[in-house]
Parts: sequence; structure tokens; C-alpha cells
Amino acid sequence: MTLQTTTKVVCVVRGREVKDIAYANSFKKEIGFCVYHEKFLELIGTDAELNLVEERDYQFAHEAGVYNKATDSIYFTANFQTCDPIHLYAVDCKTFEIEQLDYPHVVQANGACQYKGGVLYCSQGDRYTPSALVLVDPVTKNSEILINNFHGREFSSVNDVVIHHDTGDIWFTDPTYGYEQAFRPYPVLPPQMYRFNPQTSECWAVADGFQMCNGLCFSPDYKLMYVTDTGAIQAHAGPGDGRQFSFNPRNPSTIYVYDVVDKRVLANRRVFAFCDTGVPDGIKCDAEGNVYSGCGDGIHVWDSQGTLIGKIIVAGVAANFCFANGGMWIFAEKRLYFAKLKVKGALVDIECQ
Repeated sequence: MTLQTTTKVVCVVRGREVKDIAYANSFKKEIGFCVYHEKFLELIGTDAELNLVEERDYQFAHEAGVYNKATDSIYFTANFQTCDPIHLYAVDCKTFEIEQLDYPHVVQANGACQYKGGVLYCSQGDRYTPSALVLVDPVTKNSEILINNFHGREFSSVNDVVIHHDTGDIWFTDPTYGYEQAFRPYPVLPPQMYRFNPQTSECWAVADGFQMCNGLCFSPDYKLMYVTDTGAIQAHAGPGDGRQFSFNPRNPSTIYVYDVVDKRVLANRRVFAFCDTGVPDGIKCDAEGNVYSGCGDGIHVWDSQGTLIGKIIVAGVAANFCFANGGMWIFAEKRLYFAKLKVKGALVDIECQ
């Protein structure tokens, strides 16, 4: 397979950027690596490349991004906006060939993570199927619903999920995007984050106060939890198909951070960062504790203090991404990229070995 590759690196002059609006906005359509701090050069390395793997005329590469060792493939999901029902895909890490999948229990999927050797999908559900966490074995194709309600109330549209590898607890967000896009019933729960113990089948609401909670991740030591609020992006259900979106710059495009107390409780919420272009969607940490999020022009990278240090620009929305051996897969809606990077993700050793 012949890949389209760019190695372009642009270094931002911060003293000019802070007082020249046109200059500050000039980087957002230049595909490549945008450096705001020299730390970013150390992360991407001297051989950094951004490779376009596949381009289609619909939004096939939107969310999830999960490596499975048994198949040596990355699993991802399409965007409801151009794929209804949402398609499921896997890309082979060696050949870069893409396969479309079919798991009947996974309905309108969004985020996902690795769990017990399988892929744990956020099945948003539809008007007839409750939203749920569904575990799929990609080898046998068997699937299992782990949870689909909170003490009798249906979840709105489960969006993203992570595992606390010390406790085994499953943490997930549940915004109301399914209703806003007209494929789920009226919500009976507010946008919240939950913690689920699969051993005891207990579930706790652990955080609220979001307009639209979305991506979530732990710091490498599990002492911090990062959560994105994408409230600035609003979907509208009418007239008809739920594919009308608007952007309200007065609403959150924000990453919050919490302290994780006793491995199970969130405390001391504060603003970690604000996304300057679009909204921060999927979010992950690297092994050094830097924070990455898919935003309106690509992947934004902040250090552990919330300082923007760089961007991987794809000149359009990158809703999610995942680290892998040798770099990062980037899901940029109509385009799928692989970025060759020096840096390692916080979970690469756990998920790829």
C-alpha cells in the first residue's frame, strides 16, 4: 500500500501568536506537526511522519480505537452522521487493510476500550435497544452485555469507557447525544460519569455538572482522571434526522481534571485546559503524563500542567485516536491516519504486549 506522507514541522513564534490573531489561526489547515514548545519535538522525535492510510467520501473513521493482540488489529467506529446504522471496522496493523464488522449486540457504537482480551464497546442503542456496555471477542465474534441501566433507568447514550487496571472497575460517560441526534428516546438521566464494578455488579454515579461529558482517561499513575466536556457542540433533532449541528463558543470546550481518591472516588474538579479549535473529544495520556485530545483541527497535546505544547494537524476534526507500537492512529472522519512518533502511550505496554 502506498501512503501519502508528510513530515512538515512548523514552530510557532509564541510572542507573535499572542498578539497576531491571523497568525495564530494560520496553522490550523497546515497538515503536519505544529510545535508550541520544544517539549513537543522531544515527544514526536526526529523521524516523525503523518501517513494518510485511507480516505473515503463518508465519515468512516470517527471513534473508539482499540488494539487487539489476537488479531493484531485496531478496532474503530464510524460516525452516525453519514453511517446509520454506525459501521464497525478493524484495520490490520501490518497490512493496513480495513475490514467492516458486524456484531448484532453492538448498536450505534461510539467509544471503546480493551477489556479481558476483547473489545468493550459503548453501544449507544436506539429507540428499541437500551444503551449498554458490550464486550466482544473479535476472534469468536461472541458478545456479552455487561450493563444497560442504572437501577432501572436506561442510560442515555453511553459514549466512552476506560478501565482502572488496579481495581478492575469500568468507568464510562453517558451524555445525551443519542437523543439530540434523534436515534434514542428522551433521556431519563442527566449527562454523568459512572463507575461499574463487574465483579459485584454495582454501579455508582461519580461525577455530574457537565453539559456533555465525553472522553475520559486516567493519568499513568491513576491518581488523576481527565474528562472532556463537549457542550459547545450541539446536535438538533429536527426537522427529521438529527444531523443538524451548531457550535456555541460560550459553552464548554473544556477538559476537567479530578483527583482520584482511594482509587474509586473523584474529588477537587478543576479546569485543566480549554480547546481553541472545536471541542476536545477522545482523550489519552502518554507514558510521561502529557495529555492528548482529538479536537477540531487534529490532536492537541498539553503537558501535565495544562500548557499547550503541540498539535498534530489534520486540517479537520479528529474525534479520537489511539496509541500503538510505533505511533498513533488518528480517526479524522473521512480520513484515517497513522502518525509515526517517538512517544509511547500510557497503556501501550499493557495493551500491546
